[in-house]
Amino acid sequence: MNRPQIVEKIASILSDVIDREGLTLTESTTADSVEDWDSINHVRLLMGLESELRIQFETDEVNSIKNVGGLVDIIQKKLG
Repeated sequence: MNRPQIVEKIASILSDVIDREGLTLTESTTADSVEDWDSINHVRLLMGLESELRIQFETDEVNSIKNVGGLVDIIQKKLG
């Protein structure tokens, strides 16, 4: 799975979580820049990614995420 595909997967799952269709994300997007992307919905996003991609995030990884690109980096390592 390449970076644009992972960004699209994140956008798709987050769209479902926050109930907003057509959500567009870039690697520089942060949770603060997306309405309703709060801490609860962040956990829901991560759980959705874990389920769909069959991966598991560690606490230190979750705490290090600064933007979508950082999340993509972690996912790529796990899928690698």
